[in-house]
Amino acid sequence: MHVDPETGLDTTEYEKMIRGEPYAAGDPYLKHLRVQGAEKVAAFNAEKISDRRVEFLRGFVKDGSGPEVKEPKRWITPPFFCEYGNITMGDDIYIGPNAMILDVCPVTIGSRTLFGPNVNIYTPIHPISPEERNGCRGKEWAAPIVIEEDCWIGGSVVILPGVTIGRGSTIGAGSVVTKDVPPRSVAVGNPARVVKRIPEVGKEEEVKVAEDA
Repeated sequence: MHVDPETGLDTTEYEKMIRGEPYAAGDPYLKHLRVQGAEKVAAFNAEKISDRRVEFLRGFVKDGSGPEVKEPKRWITPPFFCEYGNITMGDDIYIGPNAMILDVCPVTIGSRTLFGPNVNIYTPIHPISPEERNGCRGKEWAAPIVIEEDCWIGGSVVILPGVTIGRGSTIGAGSVVTKDVPPRSVAVGNPARVVKRIPEVGKEEEVKVAEDA
């Protein structure tokens, strides 16, 4: 058993959660972390000056910009929601209003990635069986989500657990991403499917493709 030195609470369920194993969401230590997270997010959303606002997430949201970036730039438009701060962000990121990131498992957002409004990112997974789910009392688990560098995520996109969106890809507005998207692809629809490859500028024209969802 591992114990958090600050609170004296058992961290076992948190460790299971981060690993993507079944865990009890009502665990006291997880409740403590959610309260801490809610306070930081509330302070962020209440601050009207953007340069001050981002300071509330410093140390809560993790920095993935690399040692060569001294002052990473991130523009996050409130309202913004996450629970635990299990989010790693690169540099030069824009996140539109009403973003919701359910960060039970880690979420990675690469540098130069842009979000439209109302983007929803879901890492949690619940049992399909109602007996196993047992309302709020059953165990749940999660799978990490990775959005690589140079992506554009359109408004009202939903990204489901375990998905990786490859570098340089665009996800069309309103799409529901249920499986991995290859690099330099345009994916649209529900469920999202790849409709186009994106060539490097100056090399060739965009090539349309048809792939099953």
